[in-house]
Amino acid sequence: MGILEENRRVIVRLPHHLVDALDKMADGEGRHRSEVIRESVEFYLAEQRKQQLRQELIQGYQELGSLNAALAEEHWEYAGYSRE
Repeated sequence: MGILEENRRVIVRLPHHLVDALDKMADGEGRHRSEVIRESVEFYLAEQRKQQLRQELIQGYQELGSLNAALAEEHWEYAGYSRE
């Protein structure tokens, strides 16, 4: 497959000031507007995925904390010690 066959065209409406800033940046870096937009979308999606994974880790650690506390208490009770 050629590069044109792999890409899909997407039409996005942006305010003039964003397009002007985008064009200025792209021109200054000698790149095409679409390349800057593509990299920006990739970065945004990667950051969203990181945030989602962080939230899943936080939730998992919270759930494990409760489980670990319950297991520790169960162990102490099994060993004949009271919590008090």
